[in-house]
Amino acid sequence: MNILTIDLEEWFHVVFEGDPAGWKNKESRVMKNTEFVLDELVKNDIKATFFTVGWIAREYPDLVKKINNAGFEIGSHSDFHRVVYKFSKSGFKADVKRSVESLEALIGKKVTSFRAPYFSLTNSVAGYLDTLVENGIEIDSSVCPVVTKYGGYKNFPSNEPCLIKSEHFTIKEFPLSSYRIFSKQILYSGGGYFRLFPFALIKLLFKQQQYNMTYFHPHDFDGRQPALNLSLIADTRRKIGAATAGDKFKKLLASFNFTDISASDKLINWDQVPVVNF
Repeated sequence: MNILTIDLEEWFHVVFEGDPAGWKNKESRVMKNTEFVLDELVKNDIKATFFTVGWIAREYPDLVKKINNAGFEIGSHSDFHRVVYKFSKSGFKADVKRSVESLEALIGKKVTSFRAPYFSLTNSVAGYLDTLVENGIEIDSSVCPVVTKYGGYKNFPSNEPCLIKSEHFTIKEFPLSSYRIFSKQILYSGGGYFRLFPFALIKLLFKQQQYNMTYFHPHDFDGRQPALNLSLIADTRRKIGAATAGDKFKKLLASFNFTDISASDKLINWDQVPVVNF
């Protein structure tokens, strides 16, 4: 099962805890970068889930409508692209609610899937998942089984679709893919890892796994992103491999069959998947 997902956000959303007040003053590149992605998906007749920031839906409604009208699934990627563990539970619920309402008002259909920015669903805020259910979300894809700068769910017991259950809720989980090399789990299926690793390695890892969850951003394929006030390491991390990532993306689409989360959900017998109890 190879699942294609796009986190629909602007290039400057890579800044941790960015200030929305200044976003309108920055150059917009999401339209052009997303057009590249859409062209390749249509050309290869591939469906994908677009996890969309609520702010993007309000600022660029025509873009989100175009994606929806082309038959692609729209999910929520929060409202202002903030990490989950910086929120109180009520604050997170309000953020999710606004994003879902913005998206549903725009596309005229129910939004049932969610991904946290930066895969920032950590052990400490796992209980926040019940607020997703309260907002009509049935499927989450926020769990990263590798600890990163922005989060990661250490020792998450499943590397495949599973059910997360507690006394108060049940939700379907599509975790991010990882691969164990010796004693270390690595990521490979999107973002900076996809941009950094050679395509031969990425193709090999995809073939090794029965479940591959991708996560691309329009800015992953933008080698001309404007400057940001970041450290040299952080600035290099956001740009590395972007100039050649588009060609790698084309090769990936030509090498494997992909589907979206909605179609994958229908293929899974949820009575037989692992259950993670909170």
